[in-house]
Amino acid sequence: MKYVSLILLVLLSANILAIGKKKVKQKRPNFIVLLGDDISAASFGCYGSPNKGTSPNLDRLASEGIQFTNMFVSEAICAPARAELYTGLQPLRNGCYVNHRGTNEGTKSIVHYLGDLGYRVGLSGKKHIKPKSVYPFVMIDGFPENCNARFVEPAKWKDIEAFVERDKDQPFCLFLCSVHAHSPWDSGDPSPWKMNDLKLPPNLIDTRETRMHFREYLAEVKLFDEQIGRVRQMMDELELDDNTVLIVLDENGTGMPGGKWSNYDWGVRSACVMLWSKQYKSKAQKTDAIAQYCDIVPTMIEAAGGKAPKDIDGKSLMSLIEGETDDHRDLAFFTYNSGPVGPAYPIRAVTDGRYKLIHNLLPDTLFGAWTINGFQFGREDKMYDRPDRLIYLSWLAKASNDKDAQAIVTRYRKRPEIELYDLNKDPYELNNLANDEAMADEVIRLRTALDRWREEQDDKGIEAEYH
Repeated sequence: MKYVSLILLVLLSANILAIGKKKVKQKRPNFIVLLGDDISAASFGCYGSPNKGTSPNLDRLASEGIQFTNMFVSEAICAPARAELYTGLQPLRNGCYVNHRGTNEGTKSIVHYLGDLGYRVGLSGKKHIKPKSVYPFVMIDGFPENCNARFVEPAKWKDIEAFVERDKDQPFCLFLCSVHAHSPWDSGDPSPWKMNDLKLPPNLIDTRETRMHFREYLAEVKLFDEQIGRVRQMMDELELDDNTVLIVLDENGTGMPGGKWSNYDWGVRSACVMLWSKQYKSKAQKTDAIAQYCDIVPTMIEAAGGKAPKDIDGKSLMSLIEGETDDHRDLAFFTYNSGPVGPAYPIRAVTDGRYKLIHNLLPDTLFGAWTINGFQFGREDKMYDRPDRLIYLSWLAKASNDKDAQAIVTRYRKRPEIELYDLNKDPYELNNLANDEAMADEVIRLRTALDRWREEQDDKGIEAEYH
């Protein structure tokens, strides 16, 4: 009898230990998402920047966590990018498909999804989202909010840390939304980069103004990187590392010509580095799996113990993160609608990671973005020293007697209906292969996939642009 009792005691103890271990593994993680503003991924060291010293903190994080090399935002504009990130729906389905437009009433966001799982969900810094019913974040003072402000002051951390520590028994999700590196680029220290030593991306025209403002832009990239370092410091000081997931994203590309306001990779390819807490099997790695911003919401829901809704565009990344698969998406899709930021110029695009097909729906018109070349459409710019505009003006001056400069200006303003690029050989998309007979099958394959996606998204195309 004593022998039987001893066996039962051992079995009971084993069950208790197993249950305890299971609880530890299933403990709901905290989330901190640090979001940049108008930064092209190629400006970071771990994403290949030839200009050293822009991102020591992100580079270190990439060596410790998971670095995504094929993470994309569906639309390279601030409001649509954020709406996609928070709702798990791409722009045409969540309703925010032009800048400053609100998300459809009744849409659920990460605030609702995680709130239903017992989380408090806060945001500090830049908002650029509406209506409040869709985004009922707990608003936290600390990060500056105005992305157009001059000489931005450093973030204040007191209220942010208070939000984190408010209730040790309640998990939290915190979005820290920086205004770096949105123009005007006047808040950082550009002195580490010398004008003549700068290495400019090949899609930019090399002028004095381009070099001067690109240098200032890198200084703001560095400010964002310093915020990454400060978040890591906070996590260490508040002992958050064991159960907090850190996700760093750079939003959409820089506001210079060919970045933001485009479907080119310099606009839609996003830096994404994640550091998962110790309870996950995630190991330091770099992944080429294709992912999009809408995938972040279902990933967080699954990690928090919930079940992602089937009617969103996002797909959870957890199988990839935990090493169960190396793949995620076959294709990534993109949209652009000018709305209030330029003359009507709808664009749709698709990539399989190597080839990118871009469909310009109004190829007989000229492209423009008011902040860059609105003056060519009779738009008076009240900010006479806007750096994006000054860069472009210097390009026009050089293009008057330089055929290579003229080619880049033409690429920006006058585009064919179909563009096709080999991103492996031509990452800055300067050599259009759409008319190459050898690439005809690729054009058909990608165009078919793009048209199918547009049907699924109920894309009204030109009609949506004029809405």
